[in-house]
Amino acid sequence: MAVLLLPIPWIHVSDDITPGTAWRLDGRLEVDGRTIEPDGRWTWLSVGRPQLVGEALWARLLGSDVPSRDLREGSVTVSPSLAEPAAAAIGLRAAGRDVPLGLIVEARDPYIEGYPQSALIVSIDGRALTNREAWEEAMSGWEAEAGLPTSAAQASPRAFAFELPDGREFTAPGPQLPYREVNTLDTAPLDLEAGISFKFAQRLPVDWFRNLSLGRSHGLMVALTTYADVSGRDIAQGRHIAGTGGIRGDGTVTRIGGLPTKARAAHRADADVMFFPASQADQLEGMEFDGMSLVPVETLEDAIDWLERPVT
Repeated sequence: MAVLLLPIPWIHVSDDITPGTAWRLDGRLEVDGRTIEPDGRWTWLSVGRPQLVGEALWARLLGSDVPSRDLREGSVTVSPSLAEPAAAAIGLRAAGRDVPLGLIVEARDPYIEGYPQSALIVSIDGRALTNREAWEEAMSGWEAEAGLPTSAAQASPRAFAFELPDGREFTAPGPQLPYREVNTLDTAPLDLEAGISFKFAQRLPVDWFRNLSLGRSHGLMVALTTYADVSGRDIAQGRHIAGTGGIRGDGTVTRIGGLPTKARAAHRADADVMFFPASQADQLEGMEFDGMSLVPVETLEDAIDWLERPVT
């Protein structure tokens, strides 16, 4: 029975009835060896849990309606070892620090035979993908060169080449990379170390644990908490700040999963404010929580501006 009840840390269960969890961020986030502890209380939100051994056996033998995913097989762009330093770097940039950002482009699941199942792409048509601007120029430039609107380019695409880190080069027919899934992540400099520290993780092979595809929906809160600490400004003003949302290098807040569940978790944790992606506001329509303000934001700057208003 004890074995059956053990959690499997790399198998993640998440559905409509899986409870959300609020995690303290201040005092647990470390950036370049320094503990980030701004004034106020700061919380990030997650949803889902590790699958139990018994549940995994049951699902294998009899099937299960509860979806689960193997965190060892997900995109590298959602591993904490990359996503957390990137979010901290974005917070440092918002506080005025000169922190350059790079870019990872990962393509998965090709829809044409002959391409790698998963590929990190370092250049397109000889253009190095060193940052997001280079990526956007590379993916839009060939259509502009052809002088065709998107619909016409799809009907008569121009082939382009892309290169992998090992030097292998492939030709794609266009108008997009021949993959069903393409993920990008703005990356921090290699010498910037940042991550959330948990006591239980200290007993695990940490590098292995941090390389699991655990998600990056806490990016907004890592960036915001880092900004609050480094700027030295008391933007919390005595409040408990919670939130969820991915973050891009330009500060754009990106969509996440399990938003209603995370909102309920924030309320249970007695948060005063919960930030979330403005593009998902319809998912919280009609939901109200006494004592907690639901604040949709499009950018990191939106969240900072909202917090800096006088508390009434």
